[in-house]
Amino acid sequence: MMALAAAFAGAQGVPHGVQLLCHRTANQDVPENTVESLEQAALLGCNVVEIDLRKTLDGRIVLNHDGILERLTDGVGDVEKSYYDDLEMRDAGSWMGDRFAGLRIVLFEDALRMARERDIRLVLDIKTKGIGVDVLELLQREGMLEHVQFNGEWDDVKKLYSGATNAGDGTAWVQPGVTAEQVREFHHQGKAVVANFSANGHEMDLAGMKAAVAAGVDGINVDYPRLGADAVGRPVERKLKALVEKASSGDSASRAAAILELSRYRGFGLESEFARWLLDPEDRVSRAAAVALVKARPRTSKERFSEALQSEHADARANAAWALGMLGAPAGMLQPLLRDGDPRVLQESLMALGRMPGEVPAEQLLPLLENGNPAVRGAAAVALARHQPEIALRAIPGQLRLEKAAAIKLGEDYQRRGRPRLSRAETDEIMGHFRCQMKMMQALSSLEVAGAKEVLQEEAFRPGNDSAQMDAIVATFQLGDRIGTDTHTAIEALGSSDTAMADRTEWMLVQAGSVVLPEVRKALESGNSSVRERAIRIVAWQGDVDSVARLKAMRKTDSDPTKDELITWAIDKIETLHPAGVAGSR
Repeated sequence: MMALAAAFAGAQGVPHGVQLLCHRTANQDVPENTVESLEQAALLGCNVVEIDLRKTLDGRIVLNHDGILERLTDGVGDVEKSYYDDLEMRDAGSWMGDRFAGLRIVLFEDALRMARERDIRLVLDIKTKGIGVDVLELLQREGMLEHVQFNGEWDDVKKLYSGATNAGDGTAWVQPGVTAEQVREFHHQGKAVVANFSANGHEMDLAGMKAAVAAGVDGINVDYPRLGADAVGRPVERKLKALVEKASSGDSASRAAAILELSRYRGFGLESEFARWLLDPEDRVSRAAAVALVKARPRTSKERFSEALQSEHADARANAAWALGMLGAPAGMLQPLLRDGDPRVLQESLMALGRMPGEVPAEQLLPLLENGNPAVRGAAAVALARHQPEIALRAIPGQLRLEKAAAIKLGEDYQRRGRPRLSRAETDEIMGHFRCQMKMMQALSSLEVAGAKEVLQEEAFRPGNDSAQMDAIVATFQLGDRIGTDTHTAIEALGSSDTAMADRTEWMLVQAGSVVLPEVRKALESGNSSVRERAIRIVAWQGDVDSVARLKAMRKTDSDPTKDELITWAIDKIETLHPAGVAGSR
């Protein structure tokens, strides 16, 4: 028995003294070997959880049992023959149902952090031979070396780490039906006893689990942690009841924390409790409940929000609107709230409509673009862009100009008054205009109708150093993905006397990719020296092999030593990045 006690030192003090071991994470509740499944095993009461380790083609250690991507992902092939960057893009959850879509293959270090956070021990079933050095390095780095045992291909681990133990060391693994007399005999031999209820036809044998516990075993190994928790006398429902009680009374911070913890449990039908807390007059509590309803799997029925949408508490209405937006409910559900008198309800409803399918008439949205509250105006722009994009393209730029003018006037007034300490009301007014502008820029950036790029260019290449410059910065970043071959305005901006605008334009052309290079190469011939300098830097940072010959010719003809130094730097930059390409172009 001492062997098991030593191995499970991190789980000492467990009520009733019976360990609950989970085979391959909570594999019957959440897709196996995911960090979400590991967390679920811990939440359901497991002290020790088995995970499987394999090494990818590029040397990363990941959680995976049999290495066959076809079984658990939307990919094909083998883990050991795949790069982690490839595996990271694979959906490792949808095979178990749409509710788990988007779960990913997990890095070992992420699993270790989750285990440390939830205070559980791990059994590492090593599937790839010879990865002991990597495994031990990660264990040491994450402070988990003393909190694991090993199985599988762990021969090299034994040689490298004298403290390594196997899950079976000093332990008798027995099958269901073990008797108290047999357990006593094993204990007399100094062995701990673990009854196995995994992969043997007894996975859901709750009566057998309870009988094993009554016979005096030291642990049970399960595929269904919820059954195991019940068998060892630590039913999950008891934990949930305590959390529900904590969420129902006390200070709002504690209540919200309890609700968010409850939201991590899968498959307990707590949506009615979350819907009740959504109605709470405390915004902190109501918002936590809204988050829980959005996270719930299976997805929460839209009808759960009906009462909250009509609540006397504005925060409940706002939080219900947010949740429905996150769930992609039909836009018609929120259209009645567009007549709500509370600014936050309007803001959350409009932002939610920006995510929701359906169509909202322009006549309902346009008046809100001129609402007296800047938060509402910004959110109205987002909703208008989603549901009426052509009208949004005509309406938003004019309103954005008004926002800029108001913000600039506030800034000028602040300077004129000698930059005094601002009151809270003044700070809120300034920030209100700023937040509004950011949402309007988000709305303009989402538009894909004809003329949208031109609006962004107008914003991006607007000179000036005023309080509205963040709009130009956002627009410039957005242009990087849209500019294509239409670079005339951007090339002109490179020669601007407004250094900030020219700088961000230069870097935008660097980030825009090779599609802009034909026009940038032409700019190497520009009569404007500033444009030429910036074009030299752009082709250098892009590693443009096709510019090398021209750069070398420029170096011969340019008498300016400063330019000569810049050109030499640019050629070296390109040759360093593409030595074979430059050699092939000679």
